Amino acid sequence: MKISNKILVLLPVLIAFFSCDKALEEDPQNKLKPETVQDYDELLNYGYPTTRDYGTEVPLDYYVEMMTDDQDLRYFNQNAIEYPIHPYSFEITHEHPSMMRSYDQAWKNFYEAIYYANVVVENIDAAEGGEAAKNYLKGEAMVLRAFAYFKLVNLYAKPYDAGTAASDPGVPLKLDPAVQASSYTRNSVQEVYDQIDIDLTEGIRLMEENDQRVQSKYKLTPIAANLLASRVALYKKDYEKTIEYATKVVDGNSLIFDISGTTIDEAQTIWGYGQGTHYLNPENNNVLFVYGSNEYYSYVYYPGALGVSDDLIDTFEPGDLRLYYFTWIKGPQGRVYFKNRPFPNRTGEPVRGFRVEEAYLNRAEAYAESGMLQEGLDDINYIRSFKFDAQFDPGNGDYYKYTLSDYSGQEEVVDVVREERRRELFGEFHRWYDLRRYGMPEIRHQYNEETYILLEKDPRYILQIPQVELDFNPLMEKNPR
Repeated sequence: MKISNKILVLLPVLIAFFSCDKALEEDPQNKLKPETVQDYDELLNYGYPTTRDYGTEVPLDYYVEMMTDDQDLRYFNQNAIEYPIHPYSFEITHEHPSMMRSYDQAWKNFYEAIYYANVVVENIDAAEGGEAAKNYLKGEAMVLRAFAYFKLVNLYAKPYDAGTAASDPGVPLKLDPAVQASSYTRNSVQEVYDQIDIDLTEGIRLMEENDQRVQSKYKLTPIAANLLASRVALYKKDYEKTIEYATKVVDGNSLIFDISGTTIDEAQTIWGYGQGTHYLNPENNNVLFVYGSNEYYSYVYYPGALGVSDDLIDTFEPGDLRLYYFTWIKGPQGRVYFKNRPFPNRTGEPVRGFRVEEAYLNRAEAYAESGMLQEGLDDINYIRSFKFDAQFDPGNGDYYKYTLSDYSGQEEVVDVVREERRRELFGEFHRWYDLRRYGMPEIRHQYNEETYILLEKDPRYILQIPQVELDFNPLMEKNPR
């Protein structure tokens, strides 16, 4: 990608700004600004929390996958690399000196995204270029800012609860590129979500009304923005909005990643070790947006592997190919998975993203929670039709379908929908956040004859603000322990 000279002059200042751990305090001294829409577009590309090449990482929330009930450490070799046992064991903090670069960098990298978005939002109106292009880019920056704040508030604050959100500490809101001298304090969860809603509503409007037909899977597009909005609404239990946004996604793209052409017998012998087409491959038509990097690779595939928990394995039904698509039987103890290994040795390969399946899952859960039970089952049955061996038929051609008459009521259907979500999205960094919004149930991990317990509604479901931020900002309120 060609980068303009104006951007190249500005980048060293921004790099210096974010190379320091005080992500919210450093003030860039160079006042040179980009001038054209293209300049700002190129600048915003640097705000996306994703890698620049195949050999580097942009550490985000990789540790949350280690903390869920989908994981065990049956193959983990702590002598080879230490860090993964730390979040798995639910200690007081998820940070550890042996983690990548010695601290949690998700805070820093998401606030970096917010800074770039703020620069664009504040200055794009005065840029040289067409009004439609400027409006679209402004909308894209607002959606990126909403995405970053959504990730931050769900890592470092309580799950959204309409009854307490106004008093629950969230994360600091910073909506312009200027830096104040005083220490930053935390806005409430409600204030953060209100800003997310403002940014998504206006950002989507600007993008849709000024659509530039951007095709890159590395950038947020209008359809990806609607999927994000459906996720935000689901987390807030605003089921009407969840259905509205998710429907816009599937109306624009209903394509599902189809693995049904392979038999179970073939799947058990030829798949595994990341040999299949990656679920988040940008070339897949169902993939809407990719970001992040494969920092998980360093912790899992070099020294050993995290296993798929028996609890998760037991939820898969006969004929369901998803169990085999990115898992591998390693020895007599059980399965490991390689869903985060799209290509060997490419640590910079994005392994996070948005895909159409999530829109159906978001809508299905919203339907079920709203009492529209058949509609919820219809959505997950549609996904399942692409994920089961088409030749596996124990006497019923619709064996993969769920039937409403099999369930006694709404609660059972909600559980079925949530289990389908768990199976389809496992290994894609959703489960931790879903467990939080499901009421933060107890999780037990076992390793080396030790049992580690995260109690129901445990404060450790809310990650601690990174220590480097607490050290530099004395007014930053810590999460209780």
